[in-house]
Amino acid sequence: MARINLISLSGNKFKDIGLQNIISLIVTNTDTTDITFDLAIGPKTLHNKTSDTGAFYVLKDIPIPLGSTFNWDSDNLLSSIGDNGGLISEYKDVKSRFESTKNLTFLIRLDTDFVGNVLIRRL
Repeated sequence: MARINLISLSGNKFKDIGLQNIISLIVTNTDTTDITFDLAIGPKTLHNKTSDTGAFYVLKDIPIPLGSTFNWDSDNLLSSIGDNGGLISEYKDVKSRFESTKNLTFLIRLDTDFVGNVLIRRL
């Protein structure tokens, strides 16, 4: 059964939205100017921080004009990541192979001082 998560964002600090499956998301610009939106996979320690050290961007600096909405369907790219059997691996150049990573989450944010709403559809 699908679930809907709602979150209001303000400013450029990452918000940890968990690693549950993302089927689609809608970002609404509720600001008085154009805004930009980021979706990343990264360490949980980035929650409420502006640093992006260790983050892998899925969507970066997506422009959303004043009065507009951005609608993204993931094409199932992120729809099984949170399953019990889901696995995220990161390429380690020193070892020339992929290795499992832990303590990662989906992170979302807007750029500095922007305001917007995000609706996330999940399985």
